[in-house]
Amino acid sequence: MNNKSIGIWVIRIVVSLLFLISAYAKVYHEPSAYFSITTFEAKQLVPLGFSSEISSYLSRILIALEFSIGILILLPFYLKRIVIPLTVFVLAAFCIHLAIQIYLTGNSGNCGCFGTLLPMTPLEAILKNIFAIGLLMILIKLVPNDRSKKIEIFYGFLIYLFFIVGIMVLVPIKSSDNIIIDSNSYLVQEDLILEGPKQIKSEFSQTLPFADNGRLILCFFAPGCDHCRAAVRSIDSLSKIVENFPKVEIVFMDEEVDKIPEFFEYAGSQYHYIVLDISTFYDVLTWERDTPGIFYMWNGNVLKEFNGINENAFDPKLLLKSLDYK
Repeated sequence: MNNKSIGIWVIRIVVSLLFLISAYAKVYHEPSAYFSITTFEAKQLVPLGFSSEISSYLSRILIALEFSIGILILLPFYLKRIVIPLTVFVLAAFCIHLAIQIYLTGNSGNCGCFGTLLPMTPLEAILKNIFAIGLLMILIKLVPNDRSKKIEIFYGFLIYLFFIVGIMVLVPIKSSDNIIIDSNSYLVQEDLILEGPKQIKSEFSQTLPFADNGRLILCFFAPGCDHCRAAVRSIDSLSKIVENFPKVEIVFMDEEVDKIPEFFEYAGSQYHYIVLDISTFYDVLTWERDTPGIFYMWNGNVLKEFNGINENAFDPKLLLKSLDYK
């Protein structure tokens, strides 16, 4: 094998690994494949204007395409005429999407390209994709002209179909089964001493009508999230030392719900909670934010907000300071 052949195979293997790892990361079982793929939908597809229902199908189609490209780039089927141009097109489309994401929300947080397996900012992902496109431009000049037969297009289609069916079977689309909330079941906290800001309708009121009632610490948590557990433990500690501490309401995503008792055992106290399916959870929290999401609210006004684990991460000292609102 000469140097040219070695170079061709090195590029093909590198590009293949990029796509296979990217596809696998989107169904990475941490804490579950359904959580990973639904988070990808909420963070990457819904912001583009796709509905939750369409995103459920589109996510699986895209992940199957990534798996397929990762395999096809290693096979001789129409490599120069179809596979390499298709791969460049997919990478360019991802770059455009990431650029839009940076424009809308800035270069912060995990873009989701490698899921939670390998967190990466949008800019880092763009640079990774540009690097891969550069390799493919070199590859298309190095590989000989295709001698594929027409029947081999069918082989490529079968590979793609195999991954689509496999993902649909392993990570089936779940019907949305939202929790129905009866606002009458929530008691309005009466602040007889403190006079709060003017009553308004918050962004959460449509799904969570209790959110606009009095003083409230509204928490969006995942039961198995270590950062969420640390946050609720800090909140519980504050509730025991701060006079007239606001009521605490928790919204859990429908993932690892069996860990909710363990969650409250770690917290130190039991708080009222509801559970929303993952898609609705992110609809309410919004795709720009991440867990743990914590909002100090008064009559629908958000006085302090925390979300994610980066620059906006929960800080009990900042929450304590915001409780001094007059």
